[in-house]
Parts: sequence; C-alpha cells; structure tokens
Amino acid sequence: MRSRGWDRPEEFDHVLVVADDDPVHLRSLGERLTRAPGRDRVSVVGRYPRFKVVPASNGEEALSAVTPEVTVVAVDILMPHRDGIEVIQELRRRRPDLAILAFTGTAPASEALAAIMAGADHFHEYRDLDAIEHAVDLAIDRRRLTRLLEQNEAAVAEARERLARLQGGLGVLVGLRPPQSKETVLPFAEAVRRYLKAAAKLYEGDAQGLAGKLGLSYFAMRRLLKRYGVPYPGRQRLRPPRNPRP
Repeated sequence: MRSRGWDRPEEFDHVLVVADDDPVHLRSLGERLTRAPGRDRVSVVGRYPRFKVVPASNGEEALSAVTPEVTVVAVDILMPHRDGIEVIQELRRRRPDLAILAFTGTAPASEALAAIMAGADHFHEYRDLDAIEHAVDLAIDRRRLTRLLEQNEAAVAEARERLARLQGGLGVLVGLRPPQSKETVLPFAEAVRRYLKAAAKLYEGDAQGLAGKLGLSYFAMRRLLKRYGVPYPGRQRLRPPRNPRP
C-alpha cells in the first residue's frame, strides 16, 4: 500500500500554512490536515491529499511562509513575536485572495470579532482535530464567495461608468448639452423646478406614474412638487359646455 493510501501523494488542492506556537498542537494539526482527501481532481488523478501543509511556529514565520502558491492560512490568534491579529491584517493587505482561518483554544470571545475585522474569513474555537478540517473548508468557501461578490461589484461599477459615458454622448444628440459658459449654468433649485415641471406635464393625469418614475412614494412626490412650486399633475377637469345664447 502506498503512503497514506494515496494514488498521487504529490498532488494537492491547496497549499496551507498552519501557524501555532505550541509544537505538539502544530504537529497534530498538520498530521490531521494532511490526511484530508483531495476533491477537485479525484476523477483525473485518483486519491490524493487535499492540503500540502507548511508549518510555522510564530507570526513572523507565518508571514515568511506565505509564498504566491499558498492559498490558505490557519493562524492561532495567541502567538509570540507577532500575534495572530497582526498576521491576519498583514496577510489580508498583501493577498485579497487568500483564505484565512483564525483559531484559538483560550482567547476570549472578543478576539473572534477582532480576527474577523482584521480580515479573517472564519473564526474557529479549537476543541478537537476533526473540526479543524471543516473550519478550513469554511474559510476557503467564504473567501471564494467574497471574491466573487467583489469582482461582480467591480464589474457592475465599471459597466455603470461606461454607460454614463455613453449617455453623456447621447445627451448631446437629444439636446442635453453641457453648459458652455458660467452664464448658462442654472442654479440647482431652478434646474430641479424646470425638470419637475416638464415631467409633471408629461405625466398629466398620472400622478402615480410620475411618482414611480421618480422613484418616490406618492406623498413624497407631492411634497417635492410643492417645495419647488410645481403644479400637481392631476386629472384635467372637463369644462361644462356653455349655454348657447338665446
């Protein structure tokens, strides 16, 4: 039987740095995590370890151990030289893509919040070896989802900027020309009044439609029109027919 039963012991899904100043604890964590089976390429390479574990006995070693191929870090909060919170802050600044697990067996609950605010993806109160693997997986999943959201938000922001530039060009075509001199710059209140007056005329008889188009409630729209002296776009009243002259 090959080492640990792996078909490909040299393969792995993640390079994981584990930082703990307790040598016994560090060795136990490393042994437990190296037994976790790989997942991403089982159908291609067979059985292989999920993690290649790199041990670090203090905060400085942890920072030095995080090379570009490292994808996950598990950091004990209470360590000498540089504590876990400082290590997490520095790693998050360097590597937005890095999954970070903060763990401890003795720190108060307030340290969990401090670790998350520093940039950890998950906090784990260490009790047994089996639970640490699940905690690492949670950190990996949360970092992946966080990065996905960040990238999508960046893409949306870029799309909005491009759309604004395109609309700016369109504005020249439909008469929304930028002011050419100081004299043509309207005071804000006057610009709003003119806009609302024109919009109310377009929506004459459809006050609810105007409110929806402006993104306001019906009553907020009425207050806005009153503030800028714009007539309410109520339904036009039909004038009674005049009596014919005898």
